[in-house]
Amino acid sequence: MLKKTKKYRNIKYLQWVSERPCLLCMSDPCQAHHITIAEKRGFGQRVSDNFTIPICYKHHHLLHMTGEKTFWSKLGIDPKPLTKIFFSAYNNDKLECDVYLWENVYKTILPNIRSNIDFLSSN
Repeated sequence: MLKKTKKYRNIKYLQWVSERPCLLCMSDPCQAHHITIAEKRGFGQRVSDNFTIPICYKHHHLLHMTGEKTFWSKLGIDPKPLTKIFFSAYNNDKLECDVYLWENVYKTILPNIRSNIDFLSSN
């Protein structure tokens, strides 16, 4: 029998993620998008809440229309390590959280975003 792993659920964390600027265009409002490729899940189940990133409505829709793997592959971005940085910032109550996220997330993926601006502007 397979051991069932308990999923991390935290509504306050999802709210906090959705209050951050969009990972791809820095706009808001955002939604907390669950990275479906981050962990194994059963049919109809979400991944744990700690595998979320902020995505604006436009890019969230584009992501779902493109498909998770294809979307991130086209951008050349691995979203899993980014979810860990967001989760760490939340749990460690980092002072100047936005500066920390800019230095460790937004600034690092900026070249990928610039080189894929046509894809991100589509739709």
